[in-house]
Amino acid sequence: MNIQRWGLVLLLGWTQLAWSAPDKVDAFLRAEMARNHIPGAAVAVVRDGKVIKLAAYGTANLEWKAPASTRTAFQIASGTKMFTAVLLMDFVGQGKLKLDARVCQYITDCPPTWKDITLLHLASHTSGLKPGPVDADNASVTVAIDAAKKAPLASAPGEKNAYGSDDFVLLTHVLEKAGGAPYEQLLRDRIFTPLGMTNSGFDHASLTEAHVVLTSDVVAERSATYQWRTDHQQQYWFMYPRYTLSAGGLFSSVTDMSRFVAALMSDALLNADLRSSMWTPPTLNDGKPGGFAVGWTVGQYRGRREVAHSGGPALSDTVFYPADKLAVVVLTNQRRLSPSLAHGVAKLFLSPPPFLNEPGITDATPERTVALKALLPALLAGKADARHFTGTAKDSLADLNEWLPIALGGLPPLNRLILLEDSADHLSRTYRAIHGKDQTLRWAVRFDEAGRISEVEPRDE
Repeated sequence: MNIQRWGLVLLLGWTQLAWSAPDKVDAFLRAEMARNHIPGAAVAVVRDGKVIKLAAYGTANLEWKAPASTRTAFQIASGTKMFTAVLLMDFVGQGKLKLDARVCQYITDCPPTWKDITLLHLASHTSGLKPGPVDADNASVTVAIDAAKKAPLASAPGEKNAYGSDDFVLLTHVLEKAGGAPYEQLLRDRIFTPLGMTNSGFDHASLTEAHVVLTSDVVAERSATYQWRTDHQQQYWFMYPRYTLSAGGLFSSVTDMSRFVAALMSDALLNADLRSSMWTPPTLNDGKPGGFAVGWTVGQYRGRREVAHSGGPALSDTVFYPADKLAVVVLTNQRRLSPSLAHGVAKLFLSPPPFLNEPGITDATPERTVALKALLPALLAGKADARHFTGTAKDSLADLNEWLPIALGGLPPLNRLILLEDSADHLSRTYRAIHGKDQTLRWAVRFDEAGRISEVEPRDE
């Protein structure tokens, strides 16, 4: 056989092998679904405006054994805020709104305490409006705003981030006034229809006054939502009153979400300047940057800038890396999750972080580092013993033991623990934990004099 034919045989052999090899995204998500009791999920990976991965797994409805598909409409919960942010920036681009405009320009009988609140404050959760639970008895945006007027501010505008306030209720009013149409129609006209998002909408679920009958519009190909209870699944239904829809409640498919994030990699929805403004956090009153930009969270992952939003707390998880023109969307129907699945997929497409081999600083109390390194595997497994903790950390240990395995239990074994920062008394410290070859976490830890942990918080970096 001549060399060309040998080459062809080898090529065909390698091609077959490549196609038969399990996809890393599939393998990761299937493992996480099994570990976290997720009935159904879907994923989209978009690079430079092109969908390079689109897949669905498992079951959308356990009662009917309906399989999940890339057209299944999942509840994306607070992920809705990304769409509200785009709508706001669209009106800014048209000159209909300004981020630095005072909200009192749009609200009648505006309380004097609101005089310094801007649209940017609302969109970035820095307004100072009092955080509070959803009130299903508020029949409309107007009623909800009237109720908010009676509450004192929780903080000065621009002082701090406070997620979960009435910020987006006021934004709904402003957007409807600027757009001359109801919020849902604005979404359809400005985003859904232009992008061909045909599996996105709201269900308008509500309870009767007697709170005994639940009604809902039909949502085509909707997934049910579940939560795992010790040894079985329960169906779970969080209702978003109509006045809260700009903050949460949208159903969308992974196909529609892929079209949305792809459009944000070009000028299809917003030009580059508007996208930059949307993803830039305002400076707080103390001079530090906030944790939210306009309707998006901002942060770092694997050493690169990330904008993102999750919802439910993690029925939906969207991460976007503007410099890489890479976005990942993961949708599930299991609400008892933390927003970590999109990161798990993203790391398969992002290069290792540049700080991976940095040596850290000299450790003046290495015995604390040794003790922490021995403790972390138990903490990530949900089996940390209370004798190692005190104060706030001990009080919240039950929550840590419950949630850290959900969020971080899929990490490879701990490889190295590197000290990055240390206080003068050696009690407040920041570590980098390296798991496997290149997965990292930052741990902010405070010890007491006896070496017990009084505060502990893991952070992505």
